[in-house]
Order: sequence, then C-alpha cells, then structure tokens
Amino acid sequence: KRENYGWTSNNSVFGELGMDYTEVCERIKDNGEPGVAWLENMKGYSRMKNGKDNKDHRVSGGNPCLEQSLESYEVCCLVETFPNNHESLEDFITTLKYAYLYAKTVTLGKTHWPETNRVMLRNRRIGCSISGIAQFITNRGINKLREWCEEGYSSIEKYDEVYSDWLAIPKSIKKTSVKPSGSVSLLVGATPGVHYPESRFYIRRMRLSKDSELIPVLKESGYHLEICFGSEETTLVVEIPIDMGEGIRTVEDISMWEQLSLAAFMQKYWADNQVSCTVTFKQEEKEQIKFALNYFQYQLKGISFLPRTEKGTYKQMPYEKISEEQYNKLVKNLKPLKFKRIHNEEAEIDRFCSNDVCIIK
Repeated sequence: KRENYGWTSNNSVFGELGMDYTEVCERIKDNGEPGVAWLENMKGYSRMKNGKDNKDHRVSGGNPCLEQSLESYEVCCLVETFPNNHESLEDFITTLKYAYLYAKTVTLGKTHWPETNRVMLRNRRIGCSISGIAQFITNRGINKLREWCEEGYSSIEKYDEVYSDWLAIPKSIKKTSVKPSGSVSLLVGATPGVHYPESRFYIRRMRLSKDSELIPVLKESGYHLEICFGSEETTLVVEIPIDMGEGIRTVEDISMWEQLSLAAFMQKYWADNQVSCTVTFKQEEKEQIKFALNYFQYQLKGISFLPRTEKGTYKQMPYEKISEEQYNKLVKNLKPLKFKRIHNEEAEIDRFCSNDVCIIK
C-alpha cells in the first residue's frame, strides 16, 4: 500500500564492507534512493586518517542526513561555521572556540526522557560543522583546506580537554561533522556543506505568508513577488538573484567521482562523526555507481545520490539557473533592504548570567 509514495521518503540501507552493490544500485540509479550507511565504519573510526579506535562501538545508526552517528535514544547537537568568511586561520580558530563552547553548553541541559539523558550525559556528542567548502577550495585551494581542517580539529580537541575538565564532565566522544546545511548557509552566502552550487548565477525563491511584515520592505526594495502556485490565497513567492562569486565551479562541472573524493577528504581530515553528502550524478555516470561504492566503502561512513534532472521540473523551483546577463538585469534596480521599518528598536541581548559579570576564559 506504500508503493505510490514510499519511494519519496529519505531512506538508507546499512552496507556491509565487501558486499555486492549491484542490486541496491538498481534502485539508486532510478531516483537516488536509498542512501548507504556503513555501520562498521561508524562504530570503528573517528576521523578516517586516525585509524580504528572503536570509540563508537555502541552506535546503532545516525540522524536522517547522516552527519552524526547516534546510539539508540541519542539526539543531535550541531553547530555550523564558515571558514571561507574568515580572513585568517587564527580568526577561524577563534570562531571554532565559540562554536565548540555553544555546542558543549547544550550538552549540559537535560531532556524529558531519562534514556536520552543517560546517553547524552555519557557521550557529550557534538558536531562542529563546516560549510562553504566549495568556495574555500575555489579561493584558497584544497591544500589550504587540509591545513585549516587539521589545525581546527586540533584546536577543538584542546578546547574539549580544557573545558570538559573545567565543567567536570566527560570529554565529547565525537566533536566534528559536515552538515548538508541549506537555509543556514544561505544566511551567510555560503555553499552548503561539501556541495557545489547548481550555477554561479541563479534565482533563489522563498515563500512568505501574505501577512508577513517583510513583504512591504521587499516591494519597496524592488524584489519581484508573485502569487504562490498551489497556495494562492495565503502565500507569496519572492525571487532573489544570487551570484556565488567569480571562479566557482558548479555541479555541472564536477564529476560524481570528484564529489565522492571531496566527501572522503573531509571524512579523513575533519569529521570524526560523519560527512553528509548527496552526490549528484549525470545519466552517463549511473552505471558507475556500484564501482564507486566499491572504492569508497573504506573511506566513508555514509553517502547518498541524486540524479540530475532538467530544470523546470515544477513551477516556482527553489533554485533556477540564470545567465550573468539575466542576473545583472535583475539586480540593476534593487535597493538596500530597510528592516528598520519593521522594528525601530534594537533587541536587548540576554547574556544568561546569574550576576553582573560573565567570564569566559
């Protein structure tokens, strides 16, 4: 009874090292489902470069996007950073310090479920993630990325030793991940996780309630808004022209094999949890997937695939590729957004301190 819709859900299968991937790839070639997770690697390894340590021998799976391995009853604790937005390695490491502190602080809280608390209090698992990886490689090269990953990971390990002792709690069993990202990376103009953009220039469409306070501001600044197809009574769609920057390669330029290699690179040098990666494959590459899984099963903990489709699959696509000429035409008459028209007062910041002074060493 699920056959009409079951294929659209986010499913993964556990792969066994050395298995024959022919049968599962017959399904993957069709619509990308299912993803593959290697529980043996999740249990046995942190960063793949460090060798087998069996730290996660209790782990039984992962979250839906598979950037964090999890025990039964365990929950995710993720935070995201953007190295390409930093001028120097030292600046990035400062950001990592506060990203780490934020995530570690979250582990001090408790849920309503004793079984979950028991696992979380023991593991203190966090996932400091990196996004904008494609932009970083474009601007500084993959060797510099390796250097920042190595130095950044070492810094997080040092912070975990210092602050776990200071807080009198266990060190975190795992500390780093690569999220698939999405809306968070959009806020800072970054490419999501390890993924390359669909195009250098594209339209990003977002849906807003007709009652949203943002609509007058967007109209005044010259952004195009239209009625949302399928929700005509309640929703508008705004079109935002995006330029990802000069020199950025796109999914059209990147082979399936290069995408897998980048995921393995980040699993080796950064993520002691996991790298969430959806590999986009061209139709001429689909027969190679089973061979790719054979090679990369010893370098990854999980992977998923998605076939490339022609643009315009449905109306008002969230991303639509455009030319540079179209982009320039769209941005020509745009004006700065004036959000002060919504709230004239600046928000007060809660510092969550118990007295007049907050000290973070």
